[in-house]
Amino acid sequence: MGLGDFLFKEKEEKYLKQIENLQNKLKKQEEEISQLKYDLEVVTQERDNRISGKQLEIFERNLKQNVESSKKYKELLISYRINPEKIQYKYKVELKYFYSGKKFQEIFNIFNEKNILLLDYLKEEDFNDIPKETKNFDEAKQRFLDFKSGKFDWEIATFINRGEKISKIYSKSKKLVTIFSDLYLEFMDDIMNFDFMSLKSYGFKTPQIEEFVKKRDEYYKEYRI
Repeated sequence: MGLGDFLFKEKEEKYLKQIENLQNKLKKQEEEISQLKYDLEVVTQERDNRISGKQLEIFERNLKQNVESSKKYKELLISYRINPEKIQYKYKVELKYFYSGKKFQEIFNIFNEKNILLLDYLKEEDFNDIPKETKNFDEAKQRFLDFKSGKFDWEIATFINRGEKISKIYSKSKKLVTIFSDLYLEFMDDIMNFDFMSLKSYGFKTPQIEEFVKKRDEYYKEYRI
């Protein structure tokens, strides 16, 4: 990897982290708004001598502040070209990406022979069937335990949050992959709401487009969590 590639990757990781933080803040803010609305409704319905007008005013002010914060986070996400109303999906990750290095080849081959192809289906007890003298056994197991506790690198985080790369799923249509690339669409999650019929303007016929949509939907059905 050259210096330029390294700097680009570092910038991309920072960008993805900022988006993730914003999405988490928005989610928390929306939860607080829902709770405040519920509390305000209860307080209003059960209003008696124990609840003062001042207390109601505090409830309403807190609700207003949370709504304004939520609006701000949504605007920031939009500035990143992220739809804040979009349903967030998670995706299963192929084990070959998790144990991609040559040092884990032996471990991966063993799991592959056992037909454990997805990281999501791997369990800690699966390591009990592997000889401990297997090359890099301890490191491979610790890597998995770290994953289960929420510690993993950005490549795995990207696969979890954005799915497989478009270039792999549509590898037989270089023209389509090039079009998606020009539109800055790189992962399968990016084309969730893509208007496939717009591909007619690029010369694709309806049967081809329908096949593209079918392939996308089949991927979602198999890999979405």
